[in-house]
Amino acid sequence: MGMNEMIGHEREINWLQAAMKQKRLAHAYLFTDNNQVKTKQLAIQLAKTINCEQGDTDACDTCTTCVQIEHGNHPDVLTIQPDGAYIKIDQVRNMQETFRYRAPDHITRVLIIESADRMRVETANSLLKFLEEPISPMVAILLTDKKERILPTIQSRCQWVRFSSLPAHIQQQKFIDDGFDQTTAHLLSQMQYRDELLQLESQEIEQIFQNLITWSKALLTGDESALLDVQVGWIANELEQGRIHSLIEILLIWLKEWMKKEIAIFTEHRSLRMRVKEENVMLAIDNALIASRLLHKMEISNQAVWEQMVIATQEMRKSKQDDWHMIIM
Repeated sequence: MGMNEMIGHEREINWLQAAMKQKRLAHAYLFTDNNQVKTKQLAIQLAKTINCEQGDTDACDTCTTCVQIEHGNHPDVLTIQPDGAYIKIDQVRNMQETFRYRAPDHITRVLIIESADRMRVETANSLLKFLEEPISPMVAILLTDKKERILPTIQSRCQWVRFSSLPAHIQQQKFIDDGFDQTTAHLLSQMQYRDELLQLESQEIEQIFQNLITWSKALLTGDESALLDVQVGWIANELEQGRIHSLIEILLIWLKEWMKKEIAIFTEHRSLRMRVKEENVMLAIDNALIASRLLHKMEISNQAVWEQMVIATQEMRKSKQDDWHMIIM
């Protein structure tokens, strides 16, 4: 699939193609969108187009170079993604070692960095030095949904490409076309952090939804298993796998749906409304919102944030912004 086949982002694609025609591609781009799966797909298509043997403004998808890039085994197109919670400085150094020799004359190297906001300062500075002094022609494409967390020195060296969101009904239909059931597609179309889930099979995503709804019953009724799941159970495992923000987002969507007279998405769990007090749910929503903000603070353990949310909710109090100190001290 070439760039011209990516529906809904014609403006951004036309702008990039115009830059290629005029031979004015920037050496670094910052792609921002809530759906990094989509921006990564476009980054790969751009890498193919830049290096396509046909030399047009869209990839041919059939030449050796296009096929290699599509399958992720082209030596001059590299992708870096977080190793755990962060992109580590050794990952940047390994990339620099890989790119320390000059590329063939007809090749423009492409570096794609996923979740670029998850770099510590020393990692970002190491990357910055390399971007300023590339050995061969190179285009770096940084992907993020949190532009404000990218170092200003990095931002100043990138051209910003802000992607407009597709309407929810179009997103929902795309998920249905990809094999998701109606309920799952509807939920995914509402989510800001769905890219944390989309590397999973549809059945795995549906299982996470079911697990979280079942877990919320333990949370709201004071069952000690809610905290145990965060510490050593399935939630601890999901956090370790990087599904940090999506779990809180699903929980918030579910709790807000619970408050409605008609549960639009999770109809099969309607009976839970009859067994939990409304004020308990409102308190859980408040604490989940606080947790969602704290999850953006690099100095705080993600598990500690979840523990704080559970403890405060089950103690029937609103958690404080600094409650996590008591958990991790």
